[in-house]
Amino acid sequence: MGRKPRRESESGYYHVIIRGNNKHWLFREDEDFKKFEELWEKYLKRYGVLLFHYCLMSNRVHMLVQSEPASSLGRMMHGIQRSYHHYYRRKYTFFGHLFQGRYRSLPIEQESYLLECGRYIERNPVRAGLIGDPSEWRYSSYQMYVEGKEKPFVRCDPAYLGLASTDENRRKIYREYTEQTRAYEELVEKQLVGSK
Repeated sequence: MGRKPRRESESGYYHVIIRGNNKHWLFREDEDFKKFEELWEKYLKRYGVLLFHYCLMSNRVHMLVQSEPASSLGRMMHGIQRSYHHYYRRKYTFFGHLFQGRYRSLPIEQESYLLECGRYIERNPVRAGLIGDPSEWRYSSYQMYVEGKEKPFVRCDPAYLGLASTDENRRKIYREYTEQTRAYEELVEKQLVGSK
């Protein structure tokens, strides 16, 4: 039986999710997170995909990207996953499938949902109980949006730019927006990535 074709987004925006096979860790130490970020920088540039929000967790990756054409996303993800798998296999003498099947790509059709998706992505470590505040997690785009820390491979979310006329005000509004706990986050988590 063949694979179902992916739904393409008319806007070109996607929430992309990668998971470790059987919830296996993808990142064991700082060097692994940094390697994945290096690969991102290389392959985003190569295929012209724009990354707006991301979070690297021990056993999963979330990112909000824009890819036009949609086929560029597939080529980019293939390059990143293949390269990272080779790196991981050599470093840890690992055999078998590192990733749980194909990456998931959820189309986002409304630009008004970009901030909500970014917020969801950057709050992952908080929901997992690893930290109390998203600013404590080093491997996400959150520090770029609330502290102005440059991430050369991340583009500024167009919806974020529309929050206010100055960087200082945008940061304040986004921090307040992201810190709010929402009752439906657990429901969204189950629908996006399945049960934990």
